[in-house]
Amino acid sequence: MRLGFVVNPLAGAGGPLALKGSDGLGLNAAAGWAAARAALALKGLVGTGAHLLMGAGAMGADIAIAAGFAPTVVHKPQGPSTGADTTACVAACLAAGAKLIIFVGGDGTARDVLAAAPDVPVLGVPAGVKMHSSVFATSPGAAAAMLRKAMCGPFVDTVDAEVIDRDADGTIRLHGTLPVLALPSRQAAKAARADADVALAGAIAEVAAMVRAAPQCLIGPGLTMHRLKMAQAGRGTVLGVDVFAHGELLFENATQAQLLALPGGALLVLGVVGGQGFLLGRGNQQLGPDVLARVQWPPIIIASAAKLAALPRPALLVDTGDAALDVRLAGFVQVRTGPRQAMMMRIDAA
Repeated sequence: MRLGFVVNPLAGAGGPLALKGSDGLGLNAAAGWAAARAALALKGLVGTGAHLLMGAGAMGADIAIAAGFAPTVVHKPQGPSTGADTTACVAACLAAGAKLIIFVGGDGTARDVLAAAPDVPVLGVPAGVKMHSSVFATSPGAAAAMLRKAMCGPFVDTVDAEVIDRDADGTIRLHGTLPVLALPSRQAAKAARADADVALAGAIAEVAAMVRAAPQCLIGPGLTMHRLKMAQAGRGTVLGVDVFAHGELLFENATQAQLLALPGGALLVLGVVGGQGFLLGRGNQQLGPDVLARVQWPPIIIASAAKLAALPRPALLVDTGDAALDVRLAGFVQVRTGPRQAMMMRIDAA
């Protein structure tokens, strides 16, 4: 089977830098994150006889050749690849007979794929910062398993999945749908509805007192976390990781480098991505393996009981980029859902 395999080399580069995407970054900023994610997904195609149609260089061909494939190059970017190159590469893959498009990136990349292939089956390999869309596998390893099943098993059906992206002002918008392989390990779309119930407000108030008592505390992104930040200092980011010292805002929208410069042992407070269940690896890539090694674990987690009940599976997912660490983080944790109320939830590697 002819498969289009398109890599956005800049995907995910903005995460450690506390950016909300990777638009405008130079190629050197990517530091191999997208390439490593692509290489993990390609393992699912080893031995299947798949004929890969790809972009030149960092858009996929270099990664495939290093993995032992002999891809056909259908598009050559004139410089560091852009969203227009992603769209052009997908179109070239289709013209060359691709029956399935695999793309490595985030929500912006999914929009670029949608522009060229609204009716062709796709599978997204998560490598971006946000990834609210439901066109992605839960991890590169999950994508590899899905691809192997699709290539080696009977015909796999497709299901329409949402392409969602967040505007600069934080508004989540639906841009369309793409047909995606209907297999397990595909992530759900992020739920756009904010939690506003009284019980959750009580949980936030309890954790706020703990944050004020902590010499240092890292609070992750999300609307629930923003309510906690506002309860501390009256300000803080919705989409970033902020650092507090005894309730005072120390760093707003901290980068990974800033977090690594902090003393060890800081308290960590996280929310849960609604509709998906992600705890780490979606919008908080600043909290990479090196940072996680320096904070208190398990974290304090806040989410409404309704959000937890609505998850597609009863687990919180982690996708730190380090598969061994994801396995080590697995286990049961308390999620605070109200004043003196908590639910036990399992953490799973995505």
